[in-house]
Amino acid sequence: MLVFVINKENRPLMPCKPSKARKLLKEGKAKVIRTIPFTIKLLFGSSGYTQPIIAGMDTGSKVVGCSAIANGKVLYQSEVYLREDISKKMQQRAMYRRTRRSRKTRYRPARFDNRSNSRKEGRLAPSLRSKLESHFREKRFVESILPISEWKVELASFDIHKITDPCVFGTGYQNGNQKGFYNVKAYVLFRDGYTCQHCKGKSKDPKLHCHHIVFRSEKGTDSPDNLICLCNTCHDALHRGKFKLSNRRSKTKHPNEVGIIKSQIKKSDWNFIETFGYETKFKREQILELPKTHYFDAVSICCNDQKVKLEDILYLKKHVSKGDYQQRTGKRSEKIIPTGKLFGLRKLDLIKTEHGAGIVKGKRSTGYFAITDVMGNKIHDSVNVKRNCERLRARTTTLIEQKVVPVELTHSSPTCRASPS
Repeated sequence: MLVFVINKENRPLMPCKPSKARKLLKEGKAKVIRTIPFTIKLLFGSSGYTQPIIAGMDTGSKVVGCSAIANGKVLYQSEVYLREDISKKMQQRAMYRRTRRSRKTRYRPARFDNRSNSRKEGRLAPSLRSKLESHFREKRFVESILPISEWKVELASFDIHKITDPCVFGTGYQNGNQKGFYNVKAYVLFRDGYTCQHCKGKSKDPKLHCHHIVFRSEKGTDSPDNLICLCNTCHDALHRGKFKLSNRRSKTKHPNEVGIIKSQIKKSDWNFIETFGYETKFKREQILELPKTHYFDAVSICCNDQKVKLEDILYLKKHVSKGDYQQRTGKRSEKIIPTGKLFGLRKLDLIKTEHGAGIVKGKRSTGYFAITDVMGNKIHDSVNVKRNCERLRARTTTLIEQKVVPVELTHSSPTCRASPS
């Protein structure tokens, strides 16, 4: 384990051993500014001597891996879990706004949809912007605790046509799925085998419809992914509310997001060396002999074709919203939700209790809280915070947890399947 050091001017220096940091703190020559990862600030002038440090980042749409190496040793490694709730929260906010408008300003017309922000050139969707900023946020954090001299970033590329049609090859890339069909309806009927996808032909109804999974009135599109073949009987039953269709998961959502993130990183002023997935995979499997994880991918990205000494400390990070603003719950909003502090604690505060340290997941007015780790795994359902409880860290938009990864267990047979993230 290493202790990160910054000088009086808040510039990062080379990390030191815990014994040296303990001596500096005891002599009053340094002070603690962060506990996870443990970072101290010198209170006296220093030479500022640093060594070359290479940092690597494995970009993604769900998880980002990051690592830093100097002198053949891993100094820092982390996994950042990105937010996936942006779209849902914005839909909820829009719903609250609409209902408030109808309550407070009954005769005021709704705002038009053609807003200037949506027509702005180079605009990114809020969900994508959040993921892109998470990459830059981790970059800035690493540069704040280590004197990085060079960045290496793997910008993944995906064959979207191959993902949607694994059998495509050669001239097939020049032909779309709808080639040879008069319109989208003819293609959807052929794709679904002229069979109702709900009853599978059991109703014996010969009349077929192309149904929109997400209605046009709800901003659904006419793309084949949003259309499904239903017989007349099932189609009528669906519109009467007798059953619901589950939304099909897009196979290309995350590859498309990674492609957009890749292009935006290239357009930024970030000075880095671009690497590719096949290079990372070769170094991870053949040189380092490590299993497939995001942080080991980052280690492979920044290593120079030679074995490195691994670090047994991994920093797990999860990005969350600033706070919970819903004030009431219940069918008629009769139950008040304590959004502020309860017994001096807010939701997602890091606390230390007699049952272990964890994140506040649920609060009760009785003083018995539920705590979990950063990834949401239960630690204890009912911890009494009125006694033997200490708040270690207030809620922030980045939850962080220090995890020990036994080095002797990492050199196992690699699993060789890369995920879209």
